[in-house]
Amino acid sequence: MLYFLLGLTIGLIICVWKYYQTSIQLTDILESLSQFEPVNSLSKIAQVRRNVNLLNNRCYYTQLELDLHRYIIKKIPLGYLRINEENCLIECNQEAKKILHIQRYDPQVLRLFLELVRSYELDQLIQQTRKTAQKLVIEWQFFPTTNYILEEENHLEIEDYKPVYLKAYSYPLPAGQVCIFIENQQQIKELSARRDEAYSDLSHELRTPLTSMSLLAETLLKYTDDRGKIWVQQMSQEIDRLIDLVQNWLEISTLEQNPYETLKFQKLDLKQLILSAWQSLKILADQEQISLQYEGQEKIIISADINRLTQVFVNLFDNSIKHSSKGGLIMIQVNIKSVNYDHKFLEINLIDSGTGFNTKDLPYIFDRLYRGDKSRVRNGREGSGLGLSIVKQIIEAHQGTITAHNHPETKGAWFTITLPLQRKDKSRIKN
Repeated sequence: MLYFLLGLTIGLIICVWKYYQTSIQLTDILESLSQFEPVNSLSKIAQVRRNVNLLNNRCYYTQLELDLHRYIIKKIPLGYLRINEENCLIECNQEAKKILHIQRYDPQVLRLFLELVRSYELDQLIQQTRKTAQKLVIEWQFFPTTNYILEEENHLEIEDYKPVYLKAYSYPLPAGQVCIFIENQQQIKELSARRDEAYSDLSHELRTPLTSMSLLAETLLKYTDDRGKIWVQQMSQEIDRLIDLVQNWLEISTLEQNPYETLKFQKLDLKQLILSAWQSLKILADQEQISLQYEGQEKIIISADINRLTQVFVNLFDNSIKHSSKGGLIMIQVNIKSVNYDHKFLEINLIDSGTGFNTKDLPYIFDRLYRGDKSRVRNGREGSGLGLSIVKQIIEAHQGTITAHNHPETKGAWFTITLPLQRKDKSRIKN
């Protein structure tokens, strides 16, 4: 009996200990499933069973959502890529394979992105997105690598791909991953090119009759009395405005089609060029008591087309004078900056003290025929909407860039121009 009682006591102790351990484990499991609302009226085992069932349901619907997202990514008319922290391509939809001509992608085998897609622009976009942890956008012309197709008797046939215009949107992901959406803009570019060609042809056709009308207006002015001269002069001014509009459009078309052949590069002093451009508008500036202030190195020699670059500053000065108040100041700040030892460039800031740009106008001010809020135009001198477009085309033809902002201190317009100090070889740029 003593041994029986002793064994029973030990068995009860083990049962209590096991029950305590099980209770602790069930409590830990319930804490791990704390996202579900507890039901205190149920036992712990019943609560665990209930929460596991709820978790299974959630996993099921999450899988359905994941499958739906994968289906959408597969079907959307955008290329989709996902790159891991080691720059290996880990996900890619069919549209991306088509756009970028990816032929060796295997989801089971990780390959470096540059092995599959030889695109310096995309590689830089990935690096910058990972570095800045911000979404970025680029537009570029993609040149697919030549593909060799193995034919019978070991004969290699070359398949050439045409370059395409693409636009890519990159987004940073956790753990150093980056996802990219790619839009094929080739059709848009082709339609835009055909539209511009049509406008250019139309402009050529309009130039002759407009010139004839201008000559007729000048002749008519000689044989008109004083009352009629006012109307003839007004008509002549409108004809001249149309001629300028047509000429400006033809200039933009020429710069777009042959950006390098239309320029005549020569060594010139940047400060003297800027002051010369200002001098051509000094009469208008003096009427409004607007002055120019130059800040920067006195003598900077650059290689540029003197006529085209003068046209840039004339247009920018004219724009600033239009929108500056009486007694205003226009500042030119010139700095030499460097990306590395071999790559130096000029940064030219033109800042006025005028009314600045409307925020809604800023993304479009370099677009053709775009004119912002008319209330900003002073003295009734409204532009044609092509001046800033010509400026952008000329700067880009010089391998530079131009951006527009509102200056935080003066609240006026702030143009930033960058120009390389050493021009790249033209043949390299074309290719």
